[in-house]
Parts: sequence; structure tokens; C-alpha cells
Amino acid sequence: MKHCVETGAPRDSFSRFAVQDEVVLTAVQLTDIVSTDEIKVGIEIGWDNSGAWDMGELEILLRKGGPTGEVVEWSLESCFSSALTKIAYRTIGGERSQSFYLSVRSPHGRAVISGPYWLKASVRSKY
Repeated sequence: MKHCVETGAPRDSFSRFAVQDEVVLTAVQLTDIVSTDEIKVGIEIGWDNSGAWDMGELEILLRKGGPTGEVVEWSLESCFSSALTKIAYRTIGGERSQSFYLSVRSPHGRAVISGPYWLKASVRSKY
């Protein structure tokens, strides 16, 4: 593995917060990437139903290049009470330096971020 970057917050290290409009939770920067490198990005988010509805709903977005950049991974998650969602994204090569932003939103206010949340990225030479 060429390098690995991890950022986020463990459960109980921050005050829980309700989500409605899109908010960036964290971001990572990867460098020294060549065209044959494999990039892996892992997402983990602990969240709860806001209690406003029977089901909680949370949209998870992985953006590339900036907080409003291209969405390269998207997921709509639901839960009755609480959930720990894990998502994996993989790609090959691309720009020499790349940034990824972990964002969430819940347009109807159906989610509360309770933690933990993590964004873990690694670059590995394929050859």
C-alpha cells in the first residue's frame, strides 16, 4: 500500500445533530497517484431516526474534487431506530492528487448523526 488516510469522529466525541440540508462531515486528500493505482474509499456513519417519522432516511454522498464536486457514490439508507452504515467505493488512477468529501442530507429531517463517522482512503499500486 502506498498510503492510507483516515479522518472522522468517534461516537460520543461530538454532540448529536439533526440533518436536513446537505452537510459535509469530513474530507480526505490523496496524493502521488498514478494511472494504474487502485483507490479505495471506505465510509462509516452511525445515525438515528429523528423520531419525526416512522422510518429514518439518510442520503450519503461521496463527492470528488470539492464539497460541491461530482457525486461518485450515493446511497439512500433507512432505519426504524438507529443504524451503522458502511459503504465502499473503488476506482483506478485519475488525477495525481484527489480529494473526497463525505456529505449527508435528509431533505425531510428524518436523520440524526450520532456517530461514529469515518472516511478512510487508501492508494495501492496495482503492479
